[in-house]
Amino acid sequence: MKRIITLALVVVALAGCLPRKTTKVVSPGDDYSLYDMEVGNSGTTEVTTSGNTVAGYRVQIFASSTNDGANKVASEARFKFTESVYVEYEAPYYKVRVGDYINKSDAEILKDKARNLGYSDAWIAQTEVNAQ
Repeated sequence: MKRIITLALVVVALAGCLPRKTTKVVSPGDDYSLYDMEVGNSGTTEVTTSGNTVAGYRVQIFASSTNDGANKVASEARFKFTESVYVEYEAPYYKVRVGDYINKSDAEILKDKARNLGYSDAWIAQTEVNAQ
């Protein structure tokens, strides 16, 4: 009986460690630090979405295996872009993405802008975006 209880506790503990996809919105002009994000029980950043999402495109400018690394790049990017900057976690990477575009051609323009700003590996990611 003790083995079953111990096994059940291990399963519950591991379930809390499973990664979830999360997104942090960083809008131009917002006056807060990325490090002030609310952290849930699992240690993963929790974010409330601001509305409906639709299929679209964002420009990915960076990916990191650490949340701190991605947040640092996102913090810098919010001063370079007028578009919204997001940190999204998709195991095993934290991805810094910019913009909310329905049309790929609009995302292409942002990709070129990102490359001109020094993000030489910027590419277009097809994902869910905030409906405008």
